[in-house]
Amino acid sequence: MPPWVDILKISPGPLLYSQKDGLMEFPNIYKGDYRKLVILPLIIVLIASLFMFHVQPGLELKGGVLVTLQLDKPMTDAEVMQSLAKAGFNEVNVRTYELSGMPIAEVEIAHNAEMVRLEAAYKDFLNTYDKYSRVQYEIVVLQGSNGSTASLERDASQMRQHMLDLREELMKDASTVMGKPIVLSTDVDALKPEVQALYTNVTVAYRANIMSELSKNLHYSAYSFKLINPSLSEIFVTKIEWVMVVAALLSAVAVFIIFRDFVPSVAVLCGATFDIIFALGFMGIAGIPLSLAAIASLLMLIGFSLDTDILLTVRILKRGLNDPHTSAYEAMKTGLTMSLSAILAFSALFVVGQLTNIATYQDISKIVLAGLFGDIIGTWFLNAVIMIYHVEKGVKSAGFVVR
Repeated sequence: MPPWVDILKISPGPLLYSQKDGLMEFPNIYKGDYRKLVILPLIIVLIASLFMFHVQPGLELKGGVLVTLQLDKPMTDAEVMQSLAKAGFNEVNVRTYELSGMPIAEVEIAHNAEMVRLEAAYKDFLNTYDKYSRVQYEIVVLQGSNGSTASLERDASQMRQHMLDLREELMKDASTVMGKPIVLSTDVDALKPEVQALYTNVTVAYRANIMSELSKNLHYSAYSFKLINPSLSEIFVTKIEWVMVVAALLSAVAVFIIFRDFVPSVAVLCGATFDIIFALGFMGIAGIPLSLAAIASLLMLIGFSLDTDILLTVRILKRGLNDPHTSAYEAMKTGLTMSLSAILAFSALFVVGQLTNIATYQDISKIVLAGLFGDIIGTWFLNAVIMIYHVEKGVKSAGFVVR
């Protein structure tokens, strides 16, 4: 039995629900059959779940190249895309705008297959070489103490052969990117500095090739070039998944410690999950990629969800056991005021993003605004219903008469 039920035992007589007249500006949606309110969030979750899988990873999460060009003349997205197609760039995203009267084009280009393979082989080679060096050191130590080195020598032999295989892959892909034959040493012990120098040269050549092809079909006076390696993107994805899971679990644990009740903790997780699904569904519909800025926005939504859920739970479990319907309604009025303040703040950020053409501001504001509207529905149409039903069930199990 939830610990808050003990509070009811000090109240003599039956538990009565009461409501003062004249306090409500609009009808209390929790009077009557309030359980029907969950229909709306369930429908929204179903629809959002269909679109959330259409969200594409952004440049930071999939790797690629971002080139920002100051064009000589204004061009539309379609015109830039057509010019890029002539240059052989097919997997691209384009955004054009004006900044201080200057036409700007942002072009995201996915890595070609050779660059992806080369970067993966380079990373694999460095990891294998480090393991090989440690094994070689252990072999020397054991030989000095007359220990057995047979198994370590087998491991070293396998690592040496693997690095030689990677050498062949690196030479093949580097030759394709650089447009000339590449030859690396067969001496594994001297191979690492050659591979590092090769990777640097390939990166420089890769950048030069891209800019050379762009200049053939687009006329620009200045540019910036940003390259994201796929391995770095993998690190981002791993860290982001870990942060999202930990944030949700810590929120639920915090609520459980405060109220010592399992149901409010589950309600908090439901609310946070609803907000995230709603925001991801909106991103799928609006075509907003999943970038680091988007991840930060989703984490902010978890914080907003926790705020309103704590407000709701405190009002019902700490102050409103005698009338959870009215307590939930009063909490909703306070929560809507909080949400409205946040909506106004991020609306201002959206306006700033539109005026400055900063895509990061635009994406953050759009995602958070969508999530805030989702939080209103998730908290006051789903979590409130869960909490009211939970309190009513606990009251009845304590032997009180509810009417």
